[in-house]
Amino acid sequence: MTSKKVFLGLATAILTGFAAHAQDSTAQPQSVTVAKVSTISATNASRYVGRVEAVSTVDIEARVEGYLTKRNFDEGGTVKKGDLLYEIEKDLYQASVDQAKASLEGAKAALSNSEIELERQRQLLAKGDVSQAVYDSAKATTATDQANVDGAQANLDTAEINLGYTDIYSPIDGTISKTNINVGNLVDSNTGTLATVTSVDPIYVSFYMGERDLIADREAGLIGNDSATLTVNLTLADGTKYSSAGKVTYVGTTVDANSDSVELRATFDNPKNLLIPGQFVNVTIAAADPKTVAAVPQSAIQLDAKGHYVYIVDANNKVQRQDVVLGRQSGALWEVKSGLKEGQQVITQGLQRVSPDMTVAPVEAKS
Repeated sequence: MTSKKVFLGLATAILTGFAAHAQDSTAQPQSVTVAKVSTISATNASRYVGRVEAVSTVDIEARVEGYLTKRNFDEGGTVKKGDLLYEIEKDLYQASVDQAKASLEGAKAALSNSEIELERQRQLLAKGDVSQAVYDSAKATTATDQANVDGAQANLDTAEINLGYTDIYSPIDGTISKTNINVGNLVDSNTGTLATVTSVDPIYVSFYMGERDLIADREAGLIGNDSATLTVNLTLADGTKYSSAGKVTYVGTTVDANSDSVELRATFDNPKNLLIPGQFVNVTIAAADPKTVAAVPQSAIQLDAKGHYVYIVDANNKVQRQDVVLGRQSGALWEVKSGLKEGQQVITQGLQRVSPDMTVAPVEAKS
């Protein structure tokens, strides 16, 4: 009886094993979603937020005391370098100029007389008719009169400078703000800003680029120590593209510790004043001569202690690990500097269920 039970148990086990083997031999390969490696232009299509900045901003201030008698600009309008903006009462300063001129003329007349006297004393000294002391006294008088002429000339120069300060001109081209002080008010050097002139053409746009992207652009030769071959484009707040492209003209020298980014500044022509200082814009940058690189969906990228890699499906539907060197993100794709070539299939879904050398059933992702 015991031997029959052993035989039946052994037979059952054998049959079970055969059944399991039959089941394994008919199992279907694991289904995974794949995408083909594509090629894109190696540019940074990611957007940066930029702020418009003026190339020059000048606060207009009074340099002499007096009542404002005239304002010669429209608030918010355009002004040119050298345009007369404000006038301060001139009477007191004109009188100072006239007085300084009179003093100068008097000093020059005294100097002329002393020079004549000095020449006369020189001739008498040569004949022995006067002492050296008399000649030296005449010479000292001439020197004093010359100093008086120089002092009078300096006073006239100062008076004319102060008179010139009664007319206040724009030092740059640009747009001018509203006036902070109205005509009729007393102003002086302590009054503060009367108005502000802001240059608008050309104009700057500053933005911050991630340290990684900056390194990639430097390695690619797109950004050098004193030049950059990147073209900068803008999208305005209403979604329209700005008509002209800009050029990077400044690259920051330090990395912001809070954001791990570096400030860049681009210069744009702005003839229609569409770009206003303080305005926010969307910035995209591109290489002037972009190169073509391989790219894969970001979902295909894996990372472990060895670095970044993807799983590819070969011609026999076998899974293979492939190490890659990444570039930068470009929309939903990630640029691949090396490790892949166009047309290869990378797994984008089902990654957690596969391993190297496994046979899978690839299903191409729907575009």
